[in-house]
Parts: sequence; structure tokens; C-alpha cells
Amino acid sequence: MLKSANYTEMKQLQSFENVAAMNEAIRGFLYTYKHALTPSAINVLKTVSRYACKIIGVAFLKVDTIAKLTESSKRTVQRALKMLESYGVIERKATMREKGGSGHNVYVIQTVDGCVTPDVTAEMSSREEAKSVDVPSAEQPKVSSETMIAKTSPSKRINKRTNVKDVQLDESFTPSNVPQEFVDATAPFYRSADVIYRLWNRVLIAYKKSTISRPIEEAEVLKDVIQAFKESIFAKKASKIRNTFEGYFYRVVEAKLAVWKRRENPLFDWLANE
Repeated sequence: MLKSANYTEMKQLQSFENVAAMNEAIRGFLYTYKHALTPSAINVLKTVSRYACKIIGVAFLKVDTIAKLTESSKRTVQRALKMLESYGVIERKATMREKGGSGHNVYVIQTVDGCVTPDVTAEMSSREEAKSVDVPSAEQPKVSSETMIAKTSPSKRINKRTNVKDVQLDESFTPSNVPQEFVDATAPFYRSADVIYRLWNRVLIAYKKSTISRPIEEAEVLKDVIQAFKESIFAKKASKIRNTFEGYFYRVVEAKLAVWKRRENPLFDWLANE
């Protein structure tokens, strides 16, 4: 366990080379998952990141301190941290005081795989270019109506081009790294490549956390993952899900993989019951 006052040990937890890289990771995470997060979770993540600049990505904050900074209750902060942990964007590290006893937790911000960062710079550049070619009407040369039609038609065609970000992609657009069995199981309920990909990303986060040795694509393991999805759908139909479906699904997958971990390591099972 980490010692709360040991700077050398804490320095080893640094998760980003610089603050810009950390901000980019957080921006991509929020762009991808903001719709599924509670406002308090977003607020807590932003607050933790502001105090994670000395050792980049590592925040030394007590729950009570986060509660004061966000003007939230301690319980609200704890729920928000748990949600952020379930997405893998924050990892909680326990510490120990030098004289013994548990210290406060340390929060390490992580990069979440599969997040998409909007290309804001490129979009701004294109708008700036459009403005730079505007000419006051008094300075525009007079042209015939035929010429005007010829000049305006291309711009109209450009404006009619489809913005890919606004297109709803069905399950056939799901990336090939998502097992087809998982796509087939989820598609009847979510005919969206974006949603299916996000659900599979939650599976990968739970799998990485479980540290089981079997590949997640192995038939028996994947069967349990699909069963976790079916159980989550049943819970949703029965109105048993209080927060987000993705969060509930993650917890069910996590529980299924924990069973696999116990099968691989009986000692793990024994320690878990202590």
C-alpha cells in the first residue's frame, strides 16, 4: 500500500506527460460519455483534474474536500466517484499513514480507450476561412443572373453535404474489434454502432480490471458477457435500474468476471471473504 507522505511513490502514479495531455483525455471522455454521466460526476471529474497538476493526473483530495469544492454532499461525491471509477476515467488508490492506519485515498485520472475527441481546431479554422473571403456588397462586381447561379450553386451543394457526426449509424457500422456475437445480441435492442461500441468498451474496462487470464473473446467468457447484457435488459424492462443502463451493465459484467477470477485463483476467493 502507498504511504500518504511518500512523494517518490506518488510520483510513480503520474498518468500523463503534461497537463495538456490530461485535459485532452478528459475532454475526449466527456465528449463520448457526457450523456450518460450525472451532473455531479462531471463536476467532480473537473474538480479532481484541477487539483491533479503537481503530479500530473494524481489528485490528493479527501472526499470532504471535494464535497466543499463542488458544494455537494459527501454522499453525492462518493456516488460520483464510484460512477467515474466504473468508467475507468478515475482509479482510486488507498494510502497508509507513516505511523500506521489508513490514509485518505488518492485519485489517478486515466485515459479511457475508445473515446473520441472533437476536432474543434479544424472546425474553427474552416469557419475563419469562410469569413476571410466575405466581401462587402459595395465592393462586389456586378454579374449577370446566369453567372450568379453558376457561382452560388457549388456553395449550395457544399452546404447539402452530410455531416458524418450527425448521422445515426446502425449496427452494421460497428468496428470489427467488437465480437460479432456481442453485436448480434445487442443489435435488436440498440440498432446503433455508437451505443454497441460504448457497451463493449465497458466490457473491456471491466475485463482489464478483473485481470483474468482468459481472453474476453473466448466463447465461454463471452457467453457470460452476453448473459450480463440480457440480465441488464431484463432489469431495465422491470424498471430496476436507477441510474444509467451502461453503468448497470458494467456492474453485472464486473460480477460475472469476478466469478471467473475466483475460478482461476481460489486464493482470491478466500481473500474476498475475509
